[in-house]
Amino acid sequence: MRRFLSDRFFCFLPFSLRFSHFFGYVEALVDTGSPFTVISPTDALRLKLPITTMRTGSPIFLAGYRFLNCPIEKVHLNFKMEDGQYFSTDIKMGVLVPTKIDRKTLEDIKHIPSLIGNDFLEDQKLALSFNPSSRLAYLESK
Repeated sequence: MRRFLSDRFFCFLPFSLRFSHFFGYVEALVDTGSPFTVISPTDALRLKLPITTMRTGSPIFLAGYRFLNCPIEKVHLNFKMEDGQYFSTDIKMGVLVPTKIDRKTLEDIKHIPSLIGNDFLEDQKLALSFNPSSRLAYLESK
């Protein structure tokens, strides 16, 4: 868990990501209100994903901005579990690419995090247990 928006605690899940020759670490917000799992524009730029050439995908609106949810296939994710072991999986996910890429837009959307959505939770048969008052969150295999 970490602080996010208005100094409240939210459930973030750190993982390593490998796609083609791109590799890096991401902290994604576990968002049960999101139907999809995506890499934010800020994380995509940090990972050096070529967002300026990624122009195919479904249009979506998030936080008042229009994005393309550009699909990427065969993304390998590694999560460190509580016991020190690793959980690995290959998934299809998206990259949030703003329809307008300029300095102002990138500055305005830098607060938008990468998301772990319901698609990932359902596909991996995971349940989120989240108690913000005690700052406790975990994913449980069903």
